[in-house]
Amino acid sequence: MLTRTINSLLLVLVLLLNSIPLSFCQVLEKSRSVWVEQGLVRGKIYNIDGRHIQIFRGIPYAEPPLGNLRFAKPVKKSRWHQELSAVEYGPPCIQFMDFHRYDKFSAENMKRQSEDCLYLNVFSPYDNEDESKTFPIIVWIHGGSFLAGSADTGIDMETVARNIIFKGVTFVTINYRLGPLGFITTRSGDTVEGNYGIWDQVMALQWIQANIKQFGGDPSRVTLMGESAGGAACSLLALSPRTEGLAQQAIIMSGSATAGWAIHRHGNPSWSLENLISYLRCEKMISGAEYAPQVVGDEYNVDELAQKKCNYQNELVPCLTDDQTQEEQMSCLRKSLNFSSPLFRKALAFEARVSKMVVDGDLVPTSGIDLVRQYARIPIMTGVARKEWAHKKPQFYNLHRKSSLTAEEAGESVFRIVEGSFHDTSPTKLNNATLHLVANASFVRYIDDPSNTFETSRVVAALQTMEADIEFVAPCQREIDAYVQNNLTVYAYSFDYVPKSPIFEVEKKVFNLFGNNPVTITRKDQTLKDRKLEAFHGLDHAFIFSRGYSSNFEIRPFTKEDENMAKVLTNMITNFAKNGDPSTKRFVWPSFSGNKTTEHVSINLPPKIIQGELHWPHPKFWNVEAELISRVVAHEGEVPVDPDADLTNEERVQLSAYRRAWWALWLLVAFLAIVIWGIVIYAVVSKGSSPRNKPYDNIVITR
Repeated sequence: MLTRTINSLLLVLVLLLNSIPLSFCQVLEKSRSVWVEQGLVRGKIYNIDGRHIQIFRGIPYAEPPLGNLRFAKPVKKSRWHQELSAVEYGPPCIQFMDFHRYDKFSAENMKRQSEDCLYLNVFSPYDNEDESKTFPIIVWIHGGSFLAGSADTGIDMETVARNIIFKGVTFVTINYRLGPLGFITTRSGDTVEGNYGIWDQVMALQWIQANIKQFGGDPSRVTLMGESAGGAACSLLALSPRTEGLAQQAIIMSGSATAGWAIHRHGNPSWSLENLISYLRCEKMISGAEYAPQVVGDEYNVDELAQKKCNYQNELVPCLTDDQTQEEQMSCLRKSLNFSSPLFRKALAFEARVSKMVVDGDLVPTSGIDLVRQYARIPIMTGVARKEWAHKKPQFYNLHRKSSLTAEEAGESVFRIVEGSFHDTSPTKLNNATLHLVANASFVRYIDDPSNTFETSRVVAALQTMEADIEFVAPCQREIDAYVQNNLTVYAYSFDYVPKSPIFEVEKKVFNLFGNNPVTITRKDQTLKDRKLEAFHGLDHAFIFSRGYSSNFEIRPFTKEDENMAKVLTNMITNFAKNGDPSTKRFVWPSFSGNKTTEHVSINLPPKIIQGELHWPHPKFWNVEAELISRVVAHEGEVPVDPDADLTNEERVQLSAYRRAWWALWLLVAFLAIVIWGIVIYAVVSKGSSPRNKPYDNIVITR
């Protein structure tokens, strides 16, 4: 009996020890106050594993974007007259998707989301004997489709200390406005206003230039770093004329300003003032039937939904009336638009999709490859994951109810991706005939094979690759080529490492089982267990900022090999920040500039140098072949009717082959006609120059 009791106590003790978070390894030693332009700021100094780090969280870098500052460029923060306590993260910006609602590190802070959100955080090495030391800086810009995320999502402070700070780098993270609050667009004649979330980032960089030296950062050695939408923002900030001198290099991860989802290129922007008002006034209705399961979920009961106004709004905007000027509409929205309904925000995001930057002739002077060719000026380290959308489920493509497909169904899925993702990359609106031509060529490249079988799993895998190539790989290679043409140094990579441990997707569901008291259920499902695992979008995050966690995906257990991968990757990142070269002691990373664009690094254990472009030949197809096809019909309306609209995908492929054969036949006929005509001309000329045909050659004239 005594033995059993002791064993039980030991078991409880072990469980308690295992439940103690790693943050207990931190020892708070003292506070530290520094002066910035606006006043005195107090942070904390921690001892982690015998080394010191100074942490300042929640420093406001701009005035709260409220009232007249709503839907406007940020305004520099004015002075404060008492010491500012910078020991807690500032509130996240209003979220328009709930990607990080249950984030392992920021879930609690997410409950505080607010429009008053323009805060930054500074993590820096600290030397008690020499506080004047300065270190190179990495400025982290979070991703999240410009709809979600914050400066603390997915970031474990201790892991950042070990992976970045203690390698001699100051680390800064920032909040910026999201969704329509950060990316609403207005147009008046030739003047376009918008990009407020990116202007926030510019102001944060200006604050860093003015103040970071007080925290141990070197303002002359700033490296921008971001992933996904954050990567696209870094890509733009590295190019914009407005940021010259604010950063010296950039690490661009799985994102590019040349991607169709990053900068709006044709038509009316989804987040335009006109479009937003049409939803607020219920002139346009959100596609409730299609998106209701994803938008509403399980957490709202019928009574709550019945109380919502149209499009899930809590209240309609009372000051919106007919015949208002644009200025009057903006004034109304600044005063009365209420984003307090998470359902409305989420439904609006599902309808309008990713927030995008717009060409405003100022911060964003142009778009596409021209932006890079004209404005590239600093070295970059850039790359993609092996298969960015490998974790997308069949549900994303609405193919989860079938084990196999017809060729026509597979072709329709290909067309939807071309119509959405590829079309967004075009500088002009393309008509249906052109999109079908591109889709047919894409079908042949990605889907069709001699076996002519269309199992759902194989088609989904091909769609994942195709979508990733359009949205990430081709834009990244396009940007690399333009930088190299400008004789700038580029370090290109593909993140290929796959952990041997399973990756679990953490999902939380809220059920109203007992009246209005919700019950939260947490479920962990092993992802991709039915097929080969490949490095997917955001997986590299789990080896930089945490020990195996990234956006609700978690590697468990996090093995010694995973630790080694984290060490290799963060050594590359910090070496680039410190030296402009990501090479490590054991691996020399080749850079290229001029005309050499034929190598990149596979980030794996061990890292390897790969000949050729990123994921060749797919970028070449989208950047050259598909672009040429899209020029067949440049503008909507040049072909009034699509003659192939009613054909199946197989028939379109056959018709395309027939057309190619027909044109080849006519080219052959034309070639033969030219040859025959040449022979005839030659014969006539030859006959005319023969001596027999000159009857007067024997006459001699004398004088």
